[in-house]
Amino acid sequence: MTSASLTPAQRERILRAAISAPSKHNTQPWRFHWAGDDLDVRVDPARTLPVDDPDTRETHIACGAAAFAARLAYASLGLGTAVDPRPDAGDFRLAARVRLTDAAPEPAFAALYESLPDRRTHRAPFREAPIPSLVLEYMRDAARDEGTWLRVIERGPAYDHLLSVIREATGRESERQREERAKWVDPPDAVHRRDAVPAGSLGPLPRTPTGAVRDLAVGRDVPGRGTTVFETAPVIAVLETHGDAPTAWLTAGQALLRVLVTGTRYGVAASFANQPLEIPDLRDEVASEAKYYGTPQMVIRLGMGREVPRTPRRPVTEVLDPE
Repeated sequence: MTSASLTPAQRERILRAAISAPSKHNTQPWRFHWAGDDLDVRVDPARTLPVDDPDTRETHIACGAAAFAARLAYASLGLGTAVDPRPDAGDFRLAARVRLTDAAPEPAFAALYESLPDRRTHRAPFREAPIPSLVLEYMRDAARDEGTWLRVIERGPAYDHLLSVIREATGRESERQREERAKWVDPPDAVHRRDAVPAGSLGPLPRTPTGAVRDLAVGRDVPGRGTTVFETAPVIAVLETHGDAPTAWLTAGQALLRVLVTGTRYGVAASFANQPLEIPDLRDEVASEAKYYGTPQMVIRLGMGREVPRTPRRPVTEVLDPE
């Protein structure tokens, strides 16, 4: 569409949904532009992570998640959409276009939109209660509906192997990675910012080491953080795609948020243990279990959640480019 018919309030609704998407270290690496009633999701180069995400894979995953959140908001207005990944080959910053269509929105999207504000990245302990098997199946279905695969690992040799790979990756983090992360995780000016991960969102440290819980502030003393006992065996899931190019990363981002918000509806919370995906040979180790499915894009720790604080978000005015 070229002419605009959305009201300012509707545009605000869509943009507020889009900026609620998860991103690595809450960098919020996106900008938005209205093209009539279509929404362009653009990569913000100033918010990429050259050390931790040199090929912008996780940046594109975040932009894909923002596109899916926008789709939910359009649907809440009774509007159907489609996503065109990388619609302009000459504009590498244009990640995706959320395009208004004449089709009715998916029926499930209304309920998912209502759960969107409750989604959190959960760095605290989960409750010692199993995720119902039917809910895990709903989450697998959510991944399949977006053209991906959610490999759920609950126990056995594959579980132990993945935990060992996560631990190895944590031990192989470089000083450059930690220096880059310190700019986004409990940064000195956090009180004045509407991005990054503030100290209150880091969660406590595990009293007993566990590979499934990532300490984003490893090696740093965060006052008042404390320690506690974490769940003994969280579910771990690997989100996989059929390819490993920017279009596949955008697909992974849409699927990721669909999986997370589906889980949120039933009290399932998540955090991420993507350390091995940041190291090429360890990413291959994670992929070795998935050779019949695809390429690993996210490693997700899942469990029944508790109440945790929301990470901050920048206002719409800071992420919207003029038409």
